[in-house]
Amino acid sequence: MIPNAALINFLRTLDFHYKGQTDRVMLYKQRGSTKRVEVRRLAAHDETAVKILLKQAGAPVDEIEQFIAQYRVQH
Repeated sequence: MIPNAALINFLRTLDFHYKGQTDRVMLYKQRGSTKRVEVRRLAAHDETAVKILLKQAGAPVDEIEQFIAQYRVQH
């Protein structure tokens, strides 16, 4: 599970900023672009949802994998 704060910080490195929120999601928009992503208002996100969201945001696949690996629980 990836913490919400960590996901938002990663989006900020991609030049996304807070735009607004609804009941269940926070809206982030990339500066100088029309690209937007919706981050669910949860304490933590599962890996699949994070991969999808970061791909929509335009993050490189290798950076996404490195980011998720930091929070992967080793069993």
